[in-house]
Amino acid sequence: MEAICKGNWLDQHGVPWKGYDLDVFNRTLSSTFPEAVTLIETSREPEADIIKILRKVTHVPVTVIDPQAHMNRIILSAMAQVDFPKFAAQAKARATVLIFPIDEISDMEDISETVDTLGDTVDWVIVRNPERIPTTKFFDGSLLEQQLSSYHAGSLEIPSLMTDTRNHLRGIQVKLGRAISPAEAIANADLGLDMVHRMVLEKWLAEMFRRFHEIKSYLLPDFYAEKIQAPGDLRKPRERTVAAGINLENIL
Repeated sequence: MEAICKGNWLDQHGVPWKGYDLDVFNRTLSSTFPEAVTLIETSREPEADIIKILRKVTHVPVTVIDPQAHMNRIILSAMAQVDFPKFAAQAKARATVLIFPIDEISDMEDISETVDTLGDTVDWVIVRNPERIPTTKFFDGSLLEQQLSSYHAGSLEIPSLMTDTRNHLRGIQVKLGRAISPAEAIANADLGLDMVHRMVLEKWLAEMFRRFHEIKSYLLPDFYAEKIQAPGDLRKPRERTVAAGINLENIL
């Protein structure tokens, strides 16, 4: 969901971007953005497939790569073969790596290896999704967290979306036989999104966009980050005075 919402956010602000979906099992990003995202079915030389993508990063301001699980060693190998820090300097590009802490040993080992290998040659964003991953005990207070803090890692927490709204959205996707983004669900009346769920989804997406804005320097080239203005504040509940509807003088 993070990558899909990020695509919506980039489109909202007119930032040209190109995506590459390496997750051939789910194909979520490429099915949601068929015009902007290319599905890559890796060959017998997967590092070569990654290098082909790296060669194209200068073609658009933002390149989004959505890998499948446990693909980090292939990507790290490809980056090593092109001497990524030198390549990035010559291309006047930088990479931001998003990590998703989880209480699974194999996943955390992948993350640790990636951080140890890339160090401060890239930017880092720690993504938390309490709705799907309620605890991150392996990561919290770890040396890895301290290491990322020393690299000035950004932080993104995915806001919670009401279960009924998520299920309603999934139902529409099943009927369509394809994935849809929150922005498309809101904008396209033909999809049949319930009015109440539309209102819930609109507020949720606005909050998601606000959180992307907070880390825009990690996600965008400086030129675009400076152009994007802060979103308007989400409407806050009115403050209520306790016992405002009671005439206390008559009972005290």
